[in-house]
Amino acid sequence: MGVLVLFGIILVFAGVSIAVATYAKKNKSQFPHPSELSSQSRSTLRPLRQAVESFEQAVKANKSAEASQILGNQAQGSVRQTLAEASKMMKNRDLLVGLAQRLKSQGGNAEAPLEAVERIDRNIVEATQAIDQLTFKITQAAISEQTPLSEIESDLPDLINRLQNVSQSFDEVNQHLNQDNLS
Repeated sequence: MGVLVLFGIILVFAGVSIAVATYAKKNKSQFPHPSELSSQSRSTLRPLRQAVESFEQAVKANKSAEASQILGNQAQGSVRQTLAEASKMMKNRDLLVGLAQRLKSQGGNAEAPLEAVERIDRNIVEATQAIDQLTFKITQAAISEQTPLSEIESDLPDLINRLQNVSQSFDEVNQHLNQDNLS
């Protein structure tokens, strides 16, 4: 049972990786360096960056564990790509904050850009939580050799769905921003 769940997880991550890679090819612009972001965006992105670093450390520290070998290696590309996409969204977040400030100062309605900022922030928090849970699962599997792998993996499909939803949300926000720019 545990092997089937892990195989399913691998397939889902492969699908997410392909979707993220396709998205990255469509948007070939460089991801912003942290120095290009506002202090608020760097602060918002920091927990996600730390979660990715923790995930990579857990995979490295537990490379002999089955969960780390299977899940960690498959998820590592998606986790890194999520961080890259989040960095790009932070650049858009900075633009939206600036737009909202200009609209407010001109007496305009800043509700739409501020809602997009809140959505980006929620997606960053959700991605951070999902990656932290992946880190926990890998570490738990390595420590709990006597616990059946199926018990540890029981909520992994939901966790993977959360990561997919975050990835889709980044794409939706970017599409929404592109539509607004074309209008």
